[in-house]
Amino acid sequence: MSRMTADKARDMARAKDPAFAVDTILAGITKAAEAGKYEFTVRDYGFGTSTYCNEKDYPELCKAILKDLRALGYRCDVRAVERQFVDLWLEIRWDEVTP
Repeated sequence: MSRMTADKARDMARAKDPAFAVDTILAGITKAAEAGKYEFTVRDYGFGTSTYCNEKDYPELCKAILKDLRALGYRCDVRAVERQFVDLWLEIRWDEVTP
């Protein structure tokens, strides 16, 4: 019988309620906007440590965060730079109005 670890239980709970991550991200967006910026990047919540090919394969928490941010009108894209290691991050922008 496999035992449920605290990490797995925490990840399962967060996947159902991404509000904690969205609130933190929105606080960062507020600071960036107050500084006159139109972009905010995030590597937390799985955006900087997971490797994905396309959005349908993202972890459930990442999908939920993207859904919430896009519903608020933000453009969200996961970016990657390949060097010795792959650097991944979520880029959130609000510089253009999208239909």
